[in-house]
Amino acid sequence: MFFLCFPLLFIGNRFLVLGQVIHFSQAYEAHLVLNPANTGRFNGDWRAVGAYRHQGDNLSNDYSTIFLSFEKPFYLRSEKINTGFFYSRDNSAGGTFPVDRLNISVASGVWLSGNSMLSAGIQVAYVHKQVNWNGITFPDQYNRDTGGFDPSLPTGDMREASTTSFLDLGLGLVYSKTLRKSVITVGYSLQQINQPTESFFDLEEKLPVKHFFHLKGDIPLSNHLFVIPSGVVVTQGQNNALLAGAHLGYNIRDWYSVSNSVIGGVHFRNAALFNVRSLVASVGLTWQFYKFMVSYDMPLGSAPSDFNNSALEFTFGFRIPSTDLNYKTIPCERY
Repeated sequence: MFFLCFPLLFIGNRFLVLGQVIHFSQAYEAHLVLNPANTGRFNGDWRAVGAYRHQGDNLSNDYSTIFLSFEKPFYLRSEKINTGFFYSRDNSAGGTFPVDRLNISVASGVWLSGNSMLSAGIQVAYVHKQVNWNGITFPDQYNRDTGGFDPSLPTGDMREASTTSFLDLGLGLVYSKTLRKSVITVGYSLQQINQPTESFFDLEEKLPVKHFFHLKGDIPLSNHLFVIPSGVVVTQGQNNALLAGAHLGYNIRDWYSVSNSVIGGVHFRNAALFNVRSLVASVGLTWQFYKFMVSYDMPLGSAPSDFNNSALEFTFGFRIPSTDLNYKTIPCERY
């Protein structure tokens, strides 16, 4: 825990120059994107999560994202080590700029008291970006016979292929505390702490560190009702982004001590802390060991940014219940 936490005290004071937006509206479902310390923070033998996001003006083909993750804890002697990985693929600008990311993370936690825990995690990611000209046309490819553009026609425009790859290193902390029946979780993580160099068309740029702050609560209102407020802030230098709101949930009934519930809520996405750009409405269902959610981003105002256009997002999660024995007894002939 010391070697994971100690570097955070120094790296957190770096100055940054570029901005970063929050991509997933269901940020807490794609939890490994937020913080490597979220790895393995569930009750079960393993967990898998999948997400798909389709984004663009009027739900056109501007931007699509897939996310797949898997987590499983292991034991090193008596120490629990949580491992996980995720793969994501962003495909933007009409399919001309795909970005692949393969992320591996390791985390561990320590109980500070009977109702509070501190978890720390580290991640290593391989990122590959490329420019794909397939299907893209230029003005001199206009076909007068058909009245449209034909990508098979010759063009005088440069179509130089370019790719770049780099490693992305990250660290994170998550603190959780139980207050009566409520659970409060606070997290902080850094990504690109190695400040990798991105190179396209012989132009190089050193990528800045990204800071993620996140807060979430699970607060019961009655025997059946509960509320889940949450917020995520991403900052880089003078630039920032915010996603904040709440879900209201209703417990249907328990199934072998597993809660089944339906939730619905609203979040706001900001391009700046006090500049609301879009409204996110979402609904979800938790049934036994399955979880499904769907959300829709509705743009507010007339900002030209692609990230504030309409978006439809789906997430699906599944976990295997824990087989760890919490209570052990010694057989006795008399009892």
